[in-house]
Amino acid sequence: MEPRRVTAHRRTRARRPFPSRLPAFLFPLLLLVPSRALAAGAVDTVAQEAAQGLGPTPAASLVVAAPLVSDEAAPHGDELALRVAALVAGRLGASSHAHAKVAPLATARALAGRASALVFVQTEIARGDLRTTIDVYPSMANAWDRIRNPLPAPIGHAFATTKIDAEVRAFLAPLVLEQASVHRVRQDEGEVLAVGCGDVDGDGGDELVLVSRARVAVGRVRGGAFVAERTAPWEALAPRLPVPMRDPLGAAVVAPGAIDVGTTDRGGVALTPDFVTHAPLAGMPVWGGGAPVCLMPEPSAGAYDGAPFDCTLARDRKPKMAVPAPRFDAFAAWSSADAQGRAEDMIAVREPSGRLDLRSGDAPPRVLDGPYGAQLAVADLDQDGAPEIATTADGPEDAIDVVTVASPSEDPRPRLHLPAPAGVRALAVCPPEENGEPVLVAVVGDELWLVRAGEEP
Repeated sequence: MEPRRVTAHRRTRARRPFPSRLPAFLFPLLLLVPSRALAAGAVDTVAQEAAQGLGPTPAASLVVAAPLVSDEAAPHGDELALRVAALVAGRLGASSHAHAKVAPLATARALAGRASALVFVQTEIARGDLRTTIDVYPSMANAWDRIRNPLPAPIGHAFATTKIDAEVRAFLAPLVLEQASVHRVRQDEGEVLAVGCGDVDGDGGDELVLVSRARVAVGRVRGGAFVAERTAPWEALAPRLPVPMRDPLGAAVVAPGAIDVGTTDRGGVALTPDFVTHAPLAGMPVWGGGAPVCLMPEPSAGAYDGAPFDCTLARDRKPKMAVPAPRFDAFAAWSSADAQGRAEDMIAVREPSGRLDLRSGDAPPRVLDGPYGAQLAVADLDQDGAPEIATTADGPEDAIDVVTVASPSEDPRPRLHLPAPAGVRALAVCPPEENGEPVLVAVVGDELWLVRAGEEP
């Protein structure tokens, strides 16, 4: 199979902190997860990072955008390419300016004329990534120079990439959540407590992490089934906790180069992608919207107690963010950009009573009475800038329900209702990959359900 990642939690039964199996000075290295500042959208991110990667460029350069290359429908693709180029020009300084139209390299070289240099910006959308490549070419104003050296090598080069978001989706074909497809595949991991999803090994493709009471498995969907590529039994990762929860909770956080997993039977563990090394965490790992954080289980309450804190064992448990309720048994956080590139975020928790408590930005917390089931995920599944909350039903007829919360003051808008008679054990969200769509992953009985929004006809 990158949100910005979402953790999922599962209530079932129970097991325990553990001594570190690594020297203390190595432990922090396992927690260094690359993360971008979420103060800007994907377009500004790639423009800024690519421009910074160039270093000094000649003054009064002409910035020209190549036509967008995209593996999905992009009705406003050239506008996106021009937007990136304009932001790059702004980063290079007031004396540089962007050309008003896209152009291939040969035309751009002619347009550069007597500019001090040509900055050629190529933007691409591929497998859910927004990629920008910048090449700086020397001035060729002299006709004899063009004859002697018609294709000079670039004197500067830079590249940046990030996952597409609502800002990018505004230039592409819209996604329609009501037309979502559901792809069902078999999983043989047994009683799954949590699922995570993301590019674990940096190969550009998402992988799934399934946490059961017996083991942790990382793999992909192949031939109609989840195929585990690496596994680790819990006996090799952590001893049983002396005071487990009666009904255990599980967690899985996936970020580039890192996997954080946990159960309230065993506690939290940081794993390297190859499963060769591991180390204990200070609590149960969850995705905090921009980086992993940890929660403290309270076995007597069968829930988590207090705000998220840093997962490093040696650090104080200072709150990393405010939560809308002091005690909860499910947690999900989302942070991304809206269609205008403005940062948006949401934290959702489920109280043991079945209520949902939400916090969006600086708005006052909001309560949705429900009752809601014990599975929870938050993500912008249709990339329109408004987050979706995926929950499960609380009653004999289990189901996956997805609603959109456009603003803290608006009532949730129902989007999807998927009956799940076998019971939903865990929820998570894969970042955009194939066709640029986020994927809602649900563990339903002995199946994995992969839910993708459809494109507008």
